[in-house]
Amino acid sequence: MVRTATVTDKLKQIKIFPQRLLQPETAEKLLNELDQVKGVVRMLISGKNLPRKITCGPGTGKDVNHPDRIIIHVSGCAFELHVIVGEVLVEVEDESAVEELRKACERALPFPFEIKRGYFIKSKPTLTDFGKYGFKSRTDETINLEDERILGLVDPHAKVDTNICMVKAEENP
Repeated sequence: MVRTATVTDKLKQIKIFPQRLLQPETAEKLLNELDQVKGVVRMLISGKNLPRKITCGPGTGKDVNHPDRIIIHVSGCAFELHVIVGEVLVEVEDESAVEELRKACERALPFPFEIKRGYFIKSKPTLTDFGKYGFKSRTDETINLEDERILGLVDPHAKVDTNICMVKAEENP
């Protein structure tokens, strides 16, 4: 999930690490609580993969009907969970949002969690980004992105970028 703000090195990144893997309903509740915190720029969920098909063994190619692979709604966007949520990475504009993030986690999670500060989501293009998105020109080392906020939010091995939910911040009149 991405808000309308530019990605810079000044933004703070927070890792929310629950002591348990999240059920889809809990993940949806947590993401909606985090979305209400003022100053959140972008969020990234990660965890154990939920494949669509069996990739090896006697059932290769058969569908996997995992009950946790459902569609959740966050901030008006609907998307299918492709992972069992194990951690949430959040990028905020300033340090003042961290305490609000903690309160949002306490409201949404009925069990303990850890919050860590650091740099977890990349903010500058890597070689993979150059290969995935292409160059503007041979001399210019910037990549041809419509929106630089998707850096670090896309799986470099994914064939399509369908699991990004762009949310526009409300503009004040």
